[in-house]
Amino acid sequence: MVALRVAVLADIHSDQNGGSWTHVYAEPPAARPGHNPLADLVSFVRSEGINADYLLAVGDIANRANAVGLEYGWRRAHGLAADLGAHLLGVPGNHDVVTHDEVADPREALRALLPGFPTGDTRLDDHFWTRGWALIENADHRVLLIDSTLDFPPHPGAVRKNSKAWREYLKVIDRGGFLDRVEDEISEALAGLGEKLNIAVVHHHPMEHQFQGWLQDEYGPMRRGSELVELLAKSTQSGRWLMVHGHKHVPQLVQATNLTSNGPIVLCGASIGAKLWDPINTVTRNQFHIMTVRNDYDEAVPGLAGTIESYTWGYGIGWQVSERSGSGLPAAAGFGSNEHFRVLATKVERALGADASAFMSYEALLGAVPQLPYVLPADWEFLESELEQRGVGFSRDRANRLVQISRIGAKA
Repeated sequence: MVALRVAVLADIHSDQNGGSWTHVYAEPPAARPGHNPLADLVSFVRSEGINADYLLAVGDIANRANAVGLEYGWRRAHGLAADLGAHLLGVPGNHDVVTHDEVADPREALRALLPGFPTGDTRLDDHFWTRGWALIENADHRVLLIDSTLDFPPHPGAVRKNSKAWREYLKVIDRGGFLDRVEDEISEALAGLGEKLNIAVVHHHPMEHQFQGWLQDEYGPMRRGSELVELLAKSTQSGRWLMVHGHKHVPQLVQATNLTSNGPIVLCGASIGAKLWDPINTVTRNQFHIMTVRNDYDEAVPGLAGTIESYTWGYGIGWQVSERSGSGLPAAAGFGSNEHFRVLATKVERALGADASAFMSYEALLGAVPQLPYVLPADWEFLESELEQRGVGFSRDRANRLVQISRIGAKA
């Protein structure tokens, strides 16, 4: 079995100064606690002893292509990776590329970052900047980095910034894309590879966000995003894929809709530092996610599966374990179980027994129903509602961890 710990650092939006768009600013040597989520995160990781194998910076490190913010965010990300014991990998977002001004090289600041962007490996970095993607091969897992800013059109020149032409230009930039050349090259690269644990990283969303009605924009997913999803779904010889992206600031964990059950699992990471808009800030917050991804093939949880821990930042409060609702992703979520929630409810009920006073620890329950940690967040809500209708409920501790299940009204 392969198991990786993967931390997700999405949409930092680091700027030279704080402002209406971001909480993350290039602070003096000692930032005030509770005022800068990125600085607070470094302190939180150290105090909690959190570790990971990878730290994925999934784009929009900078806010509005601010060069000072970009350098600060990347440097802070490297410091965070060191504290996690993780290897830092990144992809560019639309805010990392100069698009609102006419410049010779919109990616100059990204290319000049030290350590090198996006991997720190000169050979891989050169391939990424030349071809728009890079594949990192390890003995038991691989990571695919994709540049969704690669098809950005040139700056439209001296058009008025409130004109229709300018608005159309911005809409192209906001969406990002997946070039057919890049698709062909990745398809060829994957064709000869064997089965491993697979993670693909891109900034823009390859499929329509499930909470589209909550968003501030009207544009759809990245151009040719469905081709990217299909490419990964059809690469059956390489194994199933987990895709991680940012850009939307509203986190979600879904299984991609596809012609095959081999479609990738897709995590949209929450924003680390952007100031969220009203009323979306009542249902999601700034979050940091850590995934434990596994790749084994037992009968209970076949193929790719994993769990996700999420932490929430509050102004003046700092980082803490996420709530069950109102934070974005809950404190604990998972993916990999394909069983219907009613089937799982029946298994849970049978494991608990029919006695009106029956109760058991969550740890003991997992011995009978090992799929539970790998149930998608939406399915978990369905599962709990179904169990409550059957008179069964879960108990949680102050850190929102499941500790016990019992007949409703039963006393331990």
